[in-house]
Amino acid sequence: MRAGVIGAVLIVGMTAPTLTHPTTVGRVDTNDGRFSIWNIAWIDHALTTNPVHLLDANIFYPHTGTLAYSELNIVAGLLGLPWYLATHSPLAALNGAVGTALWLAFVLMWALVRRLSGSDGAGLVAATAFTFCPYLGARTAHIQLLMIFAFPMVALAFHRMRDRPGVASGSVLGAALAISALACGYYGLFAGCALAWLTLAFASRSRAYWTAILAALGMAALVVGPVYYVFAKARALSGASSQTHPIESVRGWSANVTAYLASSSAAHEWWLPRLAAWEPWSEVLFPGIGVIALAILGAWSLSSAGDERSRRVVWAYAALAILAAWASFGPDAGLYRLLDRAVPGMSLIRAPARFGVVVTFSLAVIAGFGAARLAAWRRWTPAFLVVLLLAELGIKTPEWGWPSWPLRVASAPSAAYQTLATLPRGVLVEFQFPYVSSNYHNHAQAMFWSTYHWQPLVNGYSDVIPPDFDAIALPINGFPDPASFAIMKDRHVRYVLWHVDYYQGAPRDVLLDRLARYDAYLRPLVKTPDTWLYEIVRWPE
Repeated sequence: MRAGVIGAVLIVGMTAPTLTHPTTVGRVDTNDGRFSIWNIAWIDHALTTNPVHLLDANIFYPHTGTLAYSELNIVAGLLGLPWYLATHSPLAALNGAVGTALWLAFVLMWALVRRLSGSDGAGLVAATAFTFCPYLGARTAHIQLLMIFAFPMVALAFHRMRDRPGVASGSVLGAALAISALACGYYGLFAGCALAWLTLAFASRSRAYWTAILAALGMAALVVGPVYYVFAKARALSGASSQTHPIESVRGWSANVTAYLASSSAAHEWWLPRLAAWEPWSEVLFPGIGVIALAILGAWSLSSAGDERSRRVVWAYAALAILAAWASFGPDAGLYRLLDRAVPGMSLIRAPARFGVVVTFSLAVIAGFGAARLAAWRRWTPAFLVVLLLAELGIKTPEWGWPSWPLRVASAPSAAYQTLATLPRGVLVEFQFPYVSSNYHNHAQAMFWSTYHWQPLVNGYSDVIPPDFDAIALPINGFPDPASFAIMKDRHVRYVLWHVDYYQGAPRDVLLDRLARYDAYLRPLVKTPDTWLYEIVRWPE
């Protein structure tokens, strides 16, 4: 109970304004952030209106199953659902999911380290180190990568199973692994690899132990299997090619040395310019000075003293950190090639560098033993260490000061979007319509604003792009003209929205000329200096 309260207070303060202004702020300054807001809001909207069609998200119309074109994020959606029900705000759904996920990470990490070290204070120190690690601060726009509670959840379930092996405890472990996979595909694979190592490191000759492991694998397959089947089927129906990543293509997404020195924390900003001059980092993976120091103390203190069980735990997690770091350097380092061949699904991920979060997790566990050693010396030491870690790991932003997250205040929906929310259901196209594949991510703006009206969109952005979307992306920008009218008719488009502030000079003149020639087919609904909303009322011969 105490850990839950402390964690909630720290999360509210360290991630402000995430939970202090949940209905007004978000990562609306990036397309990844807009996509995350849309993703969670769609799940919560669908669950509260038509859960049978949860996967039929309102993008890439007339395609169905489009939620599966990127990671589902069902777990994050469920975490955000109470916030959405309370506010009906897409921003609050995302921010609430983030806050809840971090709270789970804090409480589960505390429970794990308390169980392993026997120290309540050490658990608080480790939870602080992991929950506010620099990796997390660099991923505020990616909801799936904030689901770091997966690692302490799986590890805690494993150690409980190890202490009392059986079908029941193994099934709980399998459920934890399944939740991790559904929370984040990357983390499901990473947690599975970590579990494989822990299974070997703490192996027992007991039949009950291996029965529990089999039960865990069976439970994980039972939960994840049907979801993955539906997910893969929806992707296949898109007509897009397979989304596996050949091993050579992930080289550019692998860790480098500077990645393990790069940080999002304000206390580490001073060395970043020199670091960038040496070699630009591929990921933000620095665990923190305090975590490293406490981990060294924990490993050193148990190397010559302490019980055999604690030493085994420390060295097992130290080895896990080494293995994860090795894998993070990608195919050129060797281990990732082996994992790619041996682990089902590994070819679906493209960023081996993200294995670095397992390094931070492992070091935080070991740091808990260092904190426990200091707590045995002075009872107030854990509280002091928590304060030091917060001071080191806090993020500072120009908008909100220290500590804070880099969120922006979202503008209110325009009159066009407010009107769309009141209109009968109809397919919408927003212009400009990005037509170069490298610019498809800009469709996330239309997706974000659709959370205020939920009309089906021809626009869309995801990991999977249907081939017919590529085919129409350029000619649809000629609307209104004969070719684009044919595209609109084929997709049953009813509403067309132009962000006319993007049209200046000759492009604006061309648009005005086309609208004048086709005014008999288009009825204006909203016209402001920035946006024009029209309804298609008839089709040309």
